Amino acid sequence: MSIRKTAATTVGALALAFAGVLGTAGQSSAAGNGQQIVFADTRGDTYSVYLVGTNQNGERADICFNTPNRNTYVGGWWWKGRVSYIGWAGANCTGASRGSYSATIPTSQSDTDWYTISN
Repeated sequence: MSIRKTAATTVGALALAFAGVLGTAGQSSAAGNGQQIVFADTRGDTYSVYLVGTNQNGERADICFNTPNRNTYVGGWWWKGRVSYIGWAGANCTGASRGSYSATIPTSQSDTDWYTISN
């Protein structure tokens, strides 16, 4: 085989391997052991949320996320059990508190991996 054909074959194989990795990037599953969060800003005055709870591995986890929409999907984070959260008037969990809340997240649901919490 010529050097040119060898290089083309190698580049093609690497491209396929890379495409396979990209195709699965971002795919995450708690395998029925947690839910991802949707925050519903029912009041319309909350621009970020600080959430603390238990992840799918039973470990303490916390996150601050901005809520630019009425319904903000927080993908890639899996929760189960009791979670506590505080709404904030500013982005990045700053400004005045908009209230503190708690919810119990089920380990699984029959129709979705998203669980809605709200203010």
